[in-house]
Amino acid sequence: MQTIDMVVRSVRLIAIILFIVLAAFGAAGFYFFKIHRSKVKEKSIDYSTFKRLDALEYVKFDDVSDMMVVADGGKRFIGGIMCGGCEFRDAEDEEQLQVIRGYLSFINVLDTQCVQFWQMARDVNLDKMVQDYRKQAERIQEKRYLMVLDYEEMKRESESIPESEGERYEQYYQKLRQMQREITSIGYQADQLQVQVQYLESISGYQADPHLDQMYLFDWTYNSLDFTQELTPAEIYAKAERQLQNKASAYISALRNAGVKARALSGVEILEQMRRYAHPVSAAKYRVEDILQSAYDSIAVTSSSLREMEEKADESMLRQMAAEFEILEQEGEAV
Repeated sequence: MQTIDMVVRSVRLIAIILFIVLAAFGAAGFYFFKIHRSKVKEKSIDYSTFKRLDALEYVKFDDVSDMMVVADGGKRFIGGIMCGGCEFRDAEDEEQLQVIRGYLSFINVLDTQCVQFWQMARDVNLDKMVQDYRKQAERIQEKRYLMVLDYEEMKRESESIPESEGERYEQYYQKLRQMQREITSIGYQADQLQVQVQYLESISGYQADPHLDQMYLFDWTYNSLDFTQELTPAEIYAKAERQLQNKASAYISALRNAGVKARALSGVEILEQMRRYAHPVSAAKYRVEDILQSAYDSIAVTSSSLREMEEKADESMLRQMAAEFEILEQEGEAV
């Protein structure tokens, strides 16, 4: 009997000690979450009194169309051409002379028009091509796997053919030989695709030598004094497109005589080059096509205020402590 009383007293003593320890932890948690963290308070600010600005007001252009960038309140329109020249130093004397004369004619075409020449390096990006090759390799591997299953099934069927049906067995044999050749061919294609993927990865991104971009940027500005009547915004856009297309065609034709291959840039490409020119590091990590295919909610998340988060954390901690006390009380009553 004394032994039972000692066990009961021991259990009660342990329960009391656990209660005191939990109470100490609870007091420490209350101090940390309520008293200590109260020094960091969230100010209640009426943001309706703030001056609200549209995000586009921080952007130095107004719009991006198919072949141009619109700026200065729809009055200035920017176009561009991308160039790729020849190896001048390795050319023959006659070829060098032709290049010089051709470039002089290009300068004459410019006349007094304002043109900017940009030259910058960028990383070669072949991610899209690598993804396409990977998908093609996966399809071929799946096709090969299914053909192997069909081959094994047909092989089992051929083994069950009796010896008296030699003609039928010959048909199975020829079919199996044909399937073997197809499986080998598909396996070779899959291996080649894997090699090509590895090669593309080795010449893409930071591992590859940078690619040199060379371009000419030019513009056309709308001046109402040059027209007998005021044009509508749609008419101004149409006029700007024609003017920029004429300039691009004239520059491309003149550069062709100098051995330079050129093409017109789209509005998105012009915007990308402007961004790369101003922010070369971030432009290499986050490309324009990635930004255009994303939404604002994919790069930003919302959360509750600091006060609300603290209240939720405190409520969760109190609920957990209450549950632990309830378990201890139940254990004490059971004893």
